[in-house]
Amino acid sequence: MPRLPRRAATADDGDTAAPARAVTSTSAGAPASIPASTGTGRNPATGVPEPRPDGGDAGEPLAKAAAPPGGAQGSGGTAGRPSYAHLSWLRVIAIVAVVAIHTTGMTMTDEGLRGSAVWWTAAIVNVGSTWAVPVFVMISGALLLGPAREGEDAVGFYRRRLARIAVPLVFWHAFYIGFKMWVKDYRPAVEKVVGDMLLARTYTALYFFWLILGLYLLVPVLRVFLAHASARDRYLVTGIALAFGLGVQITNAYINVRQLGAPALRLTAPTYFLPYVGYFMLGYVLRDVVLTARQRVAAALVLLLALAELVWQHTQAADLPLDFAVALPPNTLGSVAALAAALVFLLARGTLDRGGRVGRAASDRVLGVFGCHLAVLYGMQRWFGMPDGATTLPGLGLLLGATLAASFAISLAAARIPLLNRAF
Repeated sequence: MPRLPRRAATADDGDTAAPARAVTSTSAGAPASIPASTGTGRNPATGVPEPRPDGGDAGEPLAKAAAPPGGAQGSGGTAGRPSYAHLSWLRVIAIVAVVAIHTTGMTMTDEGLRGSAVWWTAAIVNVGSTWAVPVFVMISGALLLGPAREGEDAVGFYRRRLARIAVPLVFWHAFYIGFKMWVKDYRPAVEKVVGDMLLARTYTALYFFWLILGLYLLVPVLRVFLAHASARDRYLVTGIALAFGLGVQITNAYINVRQLGAPALRLTAPTYFLPYVGYFMLGYVLRDVVLTARQRVAAALVLLLALAELVWQHTQAADLPLDFAVALPPNTLGSVAALAAALVFLLARGTLDRGGRVGRAASDRVLGVFGCHLAVLYGMQRWFGMPDGATTLPGLGLLLGATLAASFAISLAAARIPLLNRAF
């Protein structure tokens, strides 16, 4: 993203954080050795192609286009303004979850490892991170849907935000087209390149840029509604938007399982954002909610149960009827994942409020990590002799740790290079 001034961000000037989904489907055209979530391109519980947050997840990894300038505000806030410092750390945790999803994907889908300690670890980490992309979107909503800057109209907002997301969107699409040409001798026709871009499948996780771009277009309208609506109407419309996203997933899965034809809503570059509007609004609706100590304990327990259900559903998919996964989608648009994302978002406040300066610095590097981590993972798999994914617990830990460390280092270094820093 374009370089943003190092200052505390407040609710009226933030952005998303990028994530790739913690998604479960593999983007078309991605090298087979680079997993996207489960890396199969199909929902493990249904055998049905997933709506792409390929696994991811989203998060942003944000588009810095989506990350607030300088991260979220310091823990103390400023006079008259609440603090959102915890959102910087939450963004960092979400990108770690996204990298973990892609790192564990091939291990989780290796049938030869099924039932082993490394397989269970990969499954728990991979599926247990399903909340990552929804949380990235919620962070964006929390920071973008508040009152507009004084004197800023819709044109001003679009000019400012689109300028931030355009560079990383173009840069990372061009980078991964070149990367595929290098590692897979990919020589596509111009029509293929354009088609993949329109279908948001140039490379695993790049769909997130289109998702955020679409949500940006709604911000001026949503701001007006949220500023004038009653609390009841905010929750009602947010619930309807969330139900729409769930409905899209259920309908598409049902059509696919029954082989009834084309999906009800095909997720492409222009439409990817539609099922995520509910998450976008939910971030704003929940941003000022503070849980009591007793509520935090209850929320943590429910979160553990929700994640346990997702892991159980994925790992026992072969023994469950297809209609079970159709009715209860175990992915980013499913009801259980939505519950988990909301609880993670709520629990972050009061838990991640300290270390604002460090959190902001780490948060500033999230976009770059999102952009480069799949290429880094590909290199690390070959460097450590694991082209098909880790097969041991030490190997899995090494692969994840090395990929995270190298991705953050690259993002930090690139941020110091003029022009290139606009994409990181």
